[in-house]
Amino acid sequence: MLEVNGESYHTNCGTDAFYYQEVVRWLVDTFLGEDGDRRDPLANPLYADLTGLPPMYIQAGGDETLLDDGRRLAKRARTAGVEVGLDIFPGQQHTFQMAAGRAPEADDAIRRMAAWVRPKLGL
Repeated sequence: MLEVNGESYHTNCGTDAFYYQEVVRWLVDTFLGEDGDRRDPLANPLYADLTGLPPMYIQAGGDETLLDDGRRLAKRARTAGVEVGLDIFPGQQHTFQMAAGRAPEADDAIRRMAAWVRPKLGL
């Protein structure tokens, strides 16, 4: 994640409207500092012990460069015994869910998240 090295940074560089690899590197440097440890388990969940975390639900846009970060987090969490829901929405950008009420894909994402979380909350 914080290493900014997922394959989707390359495969989706032509479809992601904002999160270019250079932009994400700048964001990480701003968060950690230029000399910060990108593998610090306190900052990067790909290196953290995820054992014992509650169920986790991840959504990603199929056209975003951060797609592989979501996939890798889901895999690491599952390996640690965490129940994980992962939905990938083809043709979508990062934070596409903000268009809820205006885009059917966003409404679908909100519905899927609600359907996943309701039984976890006993609703």
